Parts: sequence; C-alpha cells; structure tokens
Amino acid sequence: MHLYNAWLPPPVAEETKREKESFAYVVRSVKESWRPDDPESVYSTLKWISVIDIFVKAKSEVSLEDVTTLVELGLELFLASQNKLYAQVRWGNILVRLLNKHGKKLSFKVQWRPFYDTLMHTHFTRNTGPEGWRLRQRHFETVTSLVRSCRKFFPAGFASEIWSEFR
Repeated sequence: MHLYNAWLPPPVAEETKREKESFAYVVRSVKESWRPDDPESVYSTLKWISVIDIFVKAKSEVSLEDVTTLVELGLELFLASQNKLYAQVRWGNILVRLLNKHGKKLSFKVQWRPFYDTLMHTHFTRNTGPEGWRLRQRHFETVTSLVRSCRKFFPAGFASEIWSEFR
C-alpha cells in the first residue's frame, strides 16, 4: 500500500488493493480497442487516457508488467498515428507521465529514429493541415518531452548516430 493510502479507513484501504486488477483491465481494454490494421482506431483508445491518468495521479500500486505493456503499446500507438496530432499529443503526454513515474523500474528498448522522423515530417516537411498553431506547438513540446523521457531506453551508441545525422 502506498504511503498516501495508509490513512484511509480499513474498508477503503482494502479496496485499494484491487487497483492492480483494475489497471490490468484498463491495459487489456486499450489493447482490445486498438486495431493495427485500422489507423482510425487510435481515436477509440483516447477515452482510456483519462483513466490511466487517474491511476498515475492516485499513486496507485500497479504491476510493472502492465506498465511496460502499456508503455510499449502507447509508443506503438503514438508512432502509428502519423498526421493525427491530437492523438499523438494525448498519448505522448500520458507516456511522459508514465515514464517519469515508473521509468527507473522499467527495462525495454526504444529506437530514436521514429521520433526524429515524426518530428521532421510533422514540423519541417509537412504541409500545414487544418490543425491550428497551438496544437502544432503542443505536438512539438510533447515529442521533445517524450524523447527526453525515452532517452534512457535508447540503444547503446544512439548519441553518435544522432550526431552523424546532423553532419
């Protein structure tokens, strides 16, 4: 039990022990609502972001396997939803919060190149779409925050690869 939940009355404290199962259900629901063959299904996953945010804000004790699964799925959703800036901003922000909270305990690998390609395509080579400048600015901030949060998961030698890209 988290320290913040220690002051709760015993019946309520007992209910907080079921948060792991609830979080696992949320992760399963996100997986079920996204279909890789349908790029528009990313919008059906957005309704779960506020629920995930509640788990982060409540300092719930959740399974690291579920967090890893959710972060990997979220990164996949983020990278698969090209030209859907709103979806990328929402998923990027929740991924940053999850990585900042659980990042030290997680271990997986993330490639830096897809983030670079997303940034270049969206902000430097893409024609402006119907979205406004504020959404584009938030997207830029989200991508850079996500890259900062994912740095520890990049493979060894990524810094020299990035520097060679700019030469």
